[in-house]
Amino acid sequence: MWFGFRYSPHTTTTPVTTGNPIAWMTFEEAVEATKINPKKILVSVHTEWCGWCKHMDRTTFQDSQIVAFINQHFYPVKLDAEQKTDITTSEKVYKFPKVSGKERGFHELAVALTMGRLTLPSTVFLDENVRVLQPIPGYKDPKTFEMIMTYYGNDHFKSIPWTTYQKDYIPLKKLKASLISE
Repeated sequence: MWFGFRYSPHTTTTPVTTGNPIAWMTFEEAVEATKINPKKILVSVHTEWCGWCKHMDRTTFQDSQIVAFINQHFYPVKLDAEQKTDITTSEKVYKFPKVSGKERGFHELAVALTMGRLTLPSTVFLDENVRVLQPIPGYKDPKTFEMIMTYYGNDHFKSIPWTTYQKDYIPLKKLKASLISE
């Protein structure tokens, strides 16, 4: 799935952070940035009312190892699954569908990125060509999320099966400690 974009401004919610925060951007900004400097895109799909989304913002997305890795290896995007503003790609205009008599619903882009299996929160990894690599549903604690983001961020998914990577994974802190001691 490829999403070529024309800019269409919309608002996103940026979590309150302490220290060095993740450099969140809009989906359109990330797509434009990857045209200039190709890099993968990480999309955090959330809503304002989602307790687990807020918990992930306060825990996982505050971990200094995760923040540094995301800012280095991805264009990070916050996508509100209930945003009402259209997002225009070169292929399609993604909208918030109006359901007769209802205020609630989900933005078409959030549904497309999660391949029709929208769970909140969800994290979607896109390649440098803005194609979905993998949607990851649900809250992930820092330890689990670190393993997943490094699998995609360092291109291990291209050559190592997930089960092997998971079994042999060395956390970033241990890797840094071993490099310092050498």
